[in-house]
Amino acid sequence: MHNLPDKASHAWRDLDGEVIFLDLEGDRYFRLRDNQNACMVGEMARGDLSCWHVPAALALPEEWEAASGAWCSGDEQRFSLPDVARALWMQRRTERRLASEAFDAVLHSTRRLLDQASARPCADREAAINRVGHAFDRARLLRTAADRCLARSLACALMLAGHGIRATVVIGVRRSPFGAHCWAQSGSLIINDTWDETQRFTPLLVV
Repeated sequence: MHNLPDKASHAWRDLDGEVIFLDLEGDRYFRLRDNQNACMVGEMARGDLSCWHVPAALALPEEWEAASGAWCSGDEQRFSLPDVARALWMQRRTERRLASEAFDAVLHSTRRLLDQASARPCADREAAINRVGHAFDRARLLRTAADRCLARSLACALMLAGHGIRATVVIGVRRSPFGAHCWAQSGSLIINDTWDETQRFTPLLVV
């Protein structure tokens, strides 16, 4: 196939015969023309091309697993003002970074910080996840989560990293109608979103 997008700066995935691309440098999603898409899908069917490609610098983290469930607050009405304030601050800080820095630069720097988390011990993983989960659950009541899934998820993963937990941030897409969404996971557990919502999307990139 000719004119294949640069593998070092693009992620792509075949969704039922249509390839969806994420241009990390251009911060945009796109599709190919029908004839180009058909050619690429044919190469995938022959095994000449991967159906799911991510740049080497953002290869799937060892810690990531396909989601199998979502964190929920249960009946506990835990509230920690410092935790909520930190969740809001980290989200706002991440939003400013995404607005002022290149998209791929933010992802790469976040990846380095998250990778460093595994070097710090976590005394009580479950307690830390509950603490962060509650903080972001409360924070969305004070600052809407609408159209902020990327910033919220990056902030959530970084807050978990502060507790020594190597979380992952999943960027997912759907084909028709096209849509993109993002959420944070600890292992196979979704932390800042619902199971039903995330199952509408197929993972395209995992940080």
